[in-house]
Amino acid sequence: MLGILRNFGLTEGYSAQSAAMDSVLSWVHVLMLILFIGWGGFFLYTLFRFREKKNPNADPVGVTNHYSTYSEAAVAIFEIALLVIFSFPIWINRVEGIPDRNETEVVRVIGQQFKWNIHYPGEDGIFGRTDANLIDDQALNFIGLDKESEAAKDDIVPAQGHLHLPVNKNIILDISTRDVIHSFAIPVMRVKQDAIPGIRIPTWFKPIKIGSWEIACAQLCGNSHYEMKGYVHVHTQKGYSTYMKTLAIVQEIDDYDYTFEAENILKGVLDLLKEGDGAEAENLVLVALAKAQEAKIEKSNAGDEDDDWGEDW
Repeated sequence: MLGILRNFGLTEGYSAQSAAMDSVLSWVHVLMLILFIGWGGFFLYTLFRFREKKNPNADPVGVTNHYSTYSEAAVAIFEIALLVIFSFPIWINRVEGIPDRNETEVVRVIGQQFKWNIHYPGEDGIFGRTDANLIDDQALNFIGLDKESEAAKDDIVPAQGHLHLPVNKNIILDISTRDVIHSFAIPVMRVKQDAIPGIRIPTWFKPIKIGSWEIACAQLCGNSHYEMKGYVHVHTQKGYSTYMKTLAIVQEIDDYDYTFEAENILKGVLDLLKEGDGAEAENLVLVALAKAQEAKIEKSNAGDEDDDWGEDW
């Protein structure tokens, strides 16, 4: 059944949890196929069996057998088995089996009309304070990060819509929103979680394939809902750590006049990830890191003031 579903558009699953979810999905479609054929056949039978030519007068008694009752009972038993044997264990694992935050990569995802904002805690592993009153889109502070707080000084906020993750490591995403209800979805990871105003909701998974795929909003959130998409970029372990170090330096320099070479190379890294070439992406991001370090030294020697930062990486 899974092969048939993929022929009709179901994407491959690239997280460790995909197989279990795809199993439930397959069984649900098996049930739906049985119901479609069974009830469709029964409908055609009744059209033929009780046609006017053969039954000119209505029968007040009607059918006296219990075949429909038996079939409804069979469907109910199938659905109960589907819930108890397949769905409940997966649901319990998703809700109760969240891995230890100290052993996972924890990232915050904040929705807004019509972008996804990503927030990393930086090298200290502690998220800086955020406050809705500090949100300033003109200043590119989309999440209200208090840049004066000590914990925020090394936080990383990449360009909107770009989520970077390491392969083969558990990921916890804390999903929230600064305005209306959204729904964060990465179809290839079998991840979908509503973003509710005022609540930070965790969801978790483990990516098992290097590449870049689309992030969608699966909840109608306004007239530009169709534009609310982003990308998840899964790196090698080394490639990820190097990429984040480079972003940290670029953010610290905060001046595109110095960081343009590093930022352009980072774009090339994303192109390689889209092709699934993790090894080359890892090599190229090392070049970006070297360029960023050179830019930091150059700006320090020049003594320039801060400027805008944040290209499409």
